[in-house]
Amino acid sequence: MEFVTFLLAPIGYAGLTLTALIAARGAVPVILLRAVAGIVLSHVVLVWVVRYEGQWSEATRNGYVGFILFHTTLVAIVASVFVRERLARRLVVAAFGIVTVGALGAVFRYEVVSIYRIPVMVCAAAGIAGLVRAYRRSRRAWPLPGSQWTNGR
Repeated sequence: MEFVTFLLAPIGYAGLTLTALIAARGAVPVILLRAVAGIVLSHVVLVWVVRYEGQWSEATRNGYVGFILFHTTLVAIVASVFVRERLARRLVVAAFGIVTVGALGAVFRYEVVSIYRIPVMVCAAAGIAGLVRAYRRSRRAWPLPGSQWTNGR
């Protein structure tokens, strides 16, 4: 069962990466977002049951900061399914950033997920590059007031 628990993590991360990239370019892909939220929620529940055995002390053994970030990000991903598109977009992109930091740290720190280093690094690189590109495009689409592109308006 531990294999399934930790296989869901890179699958959910890949889905979150794709969702964040699509959301950053326009509309939030609701069906994909729902699937990602379900996968991520399943992963977290399985981590609690399989890895932590429902024990608070196990869940917080590496500190409260990671625990709080991990679960706050879960709440953001699940909440993004139920909120308006503009807020959902922000939640998904923010969750991608937080999960990226955690996932990169985890694949280099924990042996149980070290097998996923390459897929996680590929998702991180593609996601970050795609979000930077989307940000640059959005900045070009909305010039600053008074710039040469707005005719002084």
